[in-house]
Amino acid sequence: MQRIWKHIATCFLTLIQINAVFSISKPAQLFRACLDRPTFTLTVTVAPPTDGCVSFSYHRLYGREDALSPWKLLKEIPTLNITTISTVLPNTKSWELFLSTSFACNGKDTFVSNHVFIDNSAPSQFEPDSVSVDYNTQQLRAGWSKPIEPDIMGFSLFKFSGGGNVLLLDTMSFSYLFPNSIFDTKTNNNKFCIAAFDSCLNGGLLSNYHSPIHLTVQVNPEYWCNKKTQITWSKYYGWITEKYIIWRHNKTQNKWELIGVVAADLVNDPTTYGFVDASYETNNTYSYVVRAIKQGSSNISSSSNSIATDYGFLGNSFPITLLTGISVVAEDQIQITGEWKKDGSNSMLSLEKKQGLSWLTIKTFSTTGKVTYTDPSTNTDISEGQYRLVRTNTCGYRDDSCYTNNSMLLVENQGVMTWSYYKGWSSPELTTDFNYTLERKSGFTWNPVITTKTNSYALPVGVLFGQQRYRVKIYSNDGKLPLGFELYSNEKEVDLGFDSSAFDTMLIPSAFNPLGKNPRFKISNPAIGAGESTMFIYNRWGELMFEGDALLGWDGSDSRGELVPQGVYVYLVQSNYRNKKTRHSGTIILVQ
Repeated sequence: MQRIWKHIATCFLTLIQINAVFSISKPAQLFRACLDRPTFTLTVTVAPPTDGCVSFSYHRLYGREDALSPWKLLKEIPTLNITTISTVLPNTKSWELFLSTSFACNGKDTFVSNHVFIDNSAPSQFEPDSVSVDYNTQQLRAGWSKPIEPDIMGFSLFKFSGGGNVLLLDTMSFSYLFPNSIFDTKTNNNKFCIAAFDSCLNGGLLSNYHSPIHLTVQVNPEYWCNKKTQITWSKYYGWITEKYIIWRHNKTQNKWELIGVVAADLVNDPTTYGFVDASYETNNTYSYVVRAIKQGSSNISSSSNSIATDYGFLGNSFPITLLTGISVVAEDQIQITGEWKKDGSNSMLSLEKKQGLSWLTIKTFSTTGKVTYTDPSTNTDISEGQYRLVRTNTCGYRDDSCYTNNSMLLVENQGVMTWSYYKGWSSPELTTDFNYTLERKSGFTWNPVITTKTNSYALPVGVLFGQQRYRVKIYSNDGKLPLGFELYSNEKEVDLGFDSSAFDTMLIPSAFNPLGKNPRFKISNPAIGAGESTMFIYNRWGELMFEGDALLGWDGSDSRGELVPQGVYVYLVQSNYRNKKTRHSGTIILVQ
């Protein structure tokens, strides 16, 4: 008997183990039912059961339109392992659904899933954090945080255009950088909105329109004087702004500067705000940007477009104020040429002349570009003229001047021509290579005598005679000044004497008085030079009284220096000049 019960127990345990292996542990589970309303297509997401006894028959999907309607078989599926079921409904009502799975093992042939309803609930209205203008690309960037709702699949991005909303794209990202062909940040009123959609592609409500700040910068035409640049921007649309922060990027020095904070006017709610920048530095380039800060959330902000401004009023061309030449063009007439740049409507150029230790304005100019003036107030034969150009900017400040320039003064001393160096073409303002050319006038033509870097020249003796006229000329050798641009010194007339070689007349006096108006007995001949003739004086007894240069002559004294008696004396003059020798003799009467 005990053995029988033991056998029964063993069979019972075996049956339990068989049921544990081949039984169905749980029914199918429905997760979600989505309806594509344009096509009436139903899609149900399923987690199928396991078929432990390999006796699966079919799945049957049932549904009803509402709680009062009967259940309808919507679709029979012969496959066990399915994850989705699709079918077409007769309408778009909120159907209730369940899945029945049929098996034929161990006395149980049907399992029923949970019930679900078609999900036609759209996500709640979703707002972007902000829209901004990206500083580097100047493109509109929209950004938003991850929604709290778990069933958010993506986001639809829209632009307000033509009185309606235009769908731009769908995305699963949390930001988007739009090309300027969609949102042109150089213009105002770029309206953007967003809507979230869930896994059933139910689209939520559109957000409020968000429009970024649009910035404009108005630079005063004479910004270097008053330093007042007007910055204007539109309000941020989309959320309430607490304040606006004005930033300035100094591109020249590569640094950001916070230059102002403007509180939002929540009472009057203006559409535009303004700020005046009066702290910039000239000759620097800046970019202005305004940032809106969301009320109650300091970490949410929106940046405007950026506006670049160049305050470099001096420009890049060189020079600004320049004397190109000081030249003597006639007696007591000095011509001054130069050029300059205005920096505003009231800018003025002054031509100044050195008077002693002071500078005196002799001419003013108001038209930009090249200037020319002839100064008649210098005696060009005895002094130089010193000049400079000084610019007064439109603010009334003397802000630029050239280097001092002087005219060239030519003088002569004992046959040596000397002239002052020209300073204007050897300054850091205008450095050009040039030589000095001494010229002599022949008829109506000026002919070069010598070209040199020095400032003096000794005229050769015995080459030219009479009145000769000279001047000094300079011009640029390296093409930095226009071809034919020449400067001159004063003209200097020099008396070089007469050509004695044209005369050969020997004159010998017949008497002289050492104590009278003719104190010496000497010859005269322009053709004879010093040392080229000798005089001998004898008394009547043939004694030599004197020997010396015939041009200097005899003073009537003997070798002891004592005056000889009055009477008649004999002379002999011997000359050797111009490759010829002459001899003249006779008597001379010494009168006392």
